[in-house]
Amino acid sequence: MEINIKPPSLKKFTETIKILDLVGIAAGAFLLAVSIQGIMIPGNLLTGGLTGLAIVLEYIVKIDVWIWYALLNIPLLIAGYKYVSRRFIFYSIFGAAVLTIFLALLKYIDFGIEDIFLSAVFGGALSGVGSGLIFRSKGSTGGIDIVAVIIRRFWGFNIGQTFLVFNIFVLSSSLLVFNFEKTLYAAVSIYIASKVMDTVVTGVETTRTAMIISAQNNDIAQVIIHNLHRGCTYLAAKGAYTGEEKEIVLVTVAKTQLPTLKEIVFAVDPKAFIIINETIEAFGKGFRIGGPEF
Repeated sequence: MEINIKPPSLKKFTETIKILDLVGIAAGAFLLAVSIQGIMIPGNLLTGGLTGLAIVLEYIVKIDVWIWYALLNIPLLIAGYKYVSRRFIFYSIFGAAVLTIFLALLKYIDFGIEDIFLSAVFGGALSGVGSGLIFRSKGSTGGIDIVAVIIRRFWGFNIGQTFLVFNIFVLSSSLLVFNFEKTLYAAVSIYIASKVMDTVVTGVETTRTAMIISAQNNDIAQVIIHNLHRGCTYLAAKGAYTGEEKEIVLVTVAKTQLPTLKEIVFAVDPKAFIIINETIEAFGKGFRIGGPEF
């Protein structure tokens, strides 16, 4: 006898343009422009991505960085329209335009930081906050973000690999205008920017997901539910050596709850086995509210 199971109908996802997203992209572009014009360029340092290449070209050809940035973005935005979601491209066009305007308006700003190490740290952190706000608002400022998506579609390389290769190229090209020492400081700045951006995008509070293997899994789950107020899930498992059927308790908790979780587990079963992994993001009840990102 055949049983046909009709798959559940899925509501068509519709991308929406939100004013709050545009405000976030504009705010991030402003901070990024302040970092570039007020710290990075006066300190003879580079940012990552297309803005870094634009800075190198400014030193070589003596044309303002905002002009180079706008010119380099035009063909990339046109190409990206075909391969990326329309909302993302709209946000990218908006972000690139706003960043170009801010770069032009803030051309003569200079914080006067003379220590190159402080310039690398503060400039990288500020650009990381700006880029993080842009990505958290589901947008970009065009450039390498679009290139990364296109390369992934055609050749299968992930976005992180594309960013790494492009930034290595930018740092290598900086040797045409800067000495090796300043190139190393630029690398430090780009690294700091990437770490700060990740923190802004994913949030400061990183959660932990634990898998607990115990003969008293039901008792452990009940204590977690009533004391930590976190939901648990049972995962069916089978021991490879004993062949014994088991149930693994899966639970996600805030980082601050991790010591209490371990205390609960070993109080119930001192022989329990726990695997704890860092969880970058968690959405749902008790955590962040989920929703479409790009």
